[in-house]
Amino acid sequence: MEEQPVLVLSVLVAFTIIGVILGRLTSTKSVDDFALGGRNLGFFPSLMTLSGTFVSAVTLMVYTSFVYIYGISAAWIFVGYTLGFLFFIPFALNLYRLSLEHQFFTLTDYFVFRYGRKTARWVIGVIFVWYVGLLATQLLVGSNLLNELGGVPVTWAKLGMLITVLTYLLVGGFGSVVKTDIFQFLVIFLVLILVTLTINEGGDVPEEMYQPFNAGAVNIIAFLLLGILTPFATQDYWQKVFAMKNEVVVKQSFRVGAGINILLTVALTYVGLIARSSFPISGAVANEHAEMMVLRTFTELVPPEFQVAVLIAFFAAILSTSDTYLFLLSLNVTNDLFPKKDEDAARGIGRIRKALVAVGILALLIALFFERIEDIVVTFKALGIGIAPVIFYDWAGKHHRQSVVRSLVIMTIVSLSVSVFMMETAGKINPAIAFVSIGTSAIVYRISYAFRRFDKNNTPRKRGSFFS
Repeated sequence: MEEQPVLVLSVLVAFTIIGVILGRLTSTKSVDDFALGGRNLGFFPSLMTLSGTFVSAVTLMVYTSFVYIYGISAAWIFVGYTLGFLFFIPFALNLYRLSLEHQFFTLTDYFVFRYGRKTARWVIGVIFVWYVGLLATQLLVGSNLLNELGGVPVTWAKLGMLITVLTYLLVGGFGSVVKTDIFQFLVIFLVLILVTLTINEGGDVPEEMYQPFNAGAVNIIAFLLLGILTPFATQDYWQKVFAMKNEVVVKQSFRVGAGINILLTVALTYVGLIARSSFPISGAVANEHAEMMVLRTFTELVPPEFQVAVLIAFFAAILSTSDTYLFLLSLNVTNDLFPKKDEDAARGIGRIRKALVAVGILALLIALFFERIEDIVVTFKALGIGIAPVIFYDWAGKHHRQSVVRSLVIMTIVSLSVSVFMMETAGKINPAIAFVSIGTSAIVYRISYAFRRFDKNNTPRKRGSFFS
């Protein structure tokens, strides 16, 4: 696709207008409306917003890049996500019941309910770092796309995408997230089908690309863990559970969502194999240039008459995830870090809007300092699922305030330090970093819990197991 700056900018403006129109159709009479859509999401919007958030630009680029490097064994990531959706259902049902009883807005609200706000703030800190990093990644992917296809300077591209997302979120809040996710996911899904049917095939795919264990045992286990644990430790999934209409919707959304994950696996794996056969590079060089080869596949091998559709799909993928991350971060600020009691709807919504702007600027500043997408994604994904052992210990009835804090703080320091070490020594961050974050969090919590009798005031606000 030749550089078409006018077309690219027109698509961006069109998404902004559509988002504003859909946002205007959303009720914003109360903070509950603005933050969770009135807790009244039916099956179809719940399914679409789950899938829309899941299929990000990072999914399209990074997963397909893993297929380019490892072949079909990269599909273990999606196997993990599919299992994660199914395993999460009984826990999601109980979270839904608790959210109705205690008016949860975010994952952190659960920890406030369990341990009090002082302890929960440490959870907020880890989550905030994680999501700001992921939001910055979305801006980075989008800016590279805008630069490659439209010749738009990278800095201006990041700013343009942020303005688009901010504009419709300021208008409709969570309702805008849901409504735009429905539109954006349908666009992505239809275009992926179109791409797989029309893409021009290259040469032969190397035989090892068809080996299901080509990625190696360590990477495969890391892929599975990243997928399975994501719903348990990811607040965007929790928030959407809190917003659903009833328990039937919770079960159906995750079951059907698991099936959609399988369809996406097939489509993106096919694209990744075509990329490898059309632009063959092997060894360490493949790791460095996989992302560019995948982008070339979407822009050069798709028939010219469908390339505009591909551009639109990429924008939809970027925006459908960016709006979720940005909105959740704003709630972390207003609901978790700086809560206020007994404020009217206008002031509550106004604080969320101010937080949206502030967090958006912070993510933009971070995005300006990074270039390699895969490294950022793996680092922050691993950091995020490091929360999972803390959640599992709590659900098992092993409550201890100090252990929550210690495990999260030490896990964050160790994970980020190992990521830096990997970059300095190997030039990239291996998916095995997931073992570091999960293992550190679990071990520190277990050791701390074993010595809990030496701590004062370690009793949680709520005892018992998660299902009691």
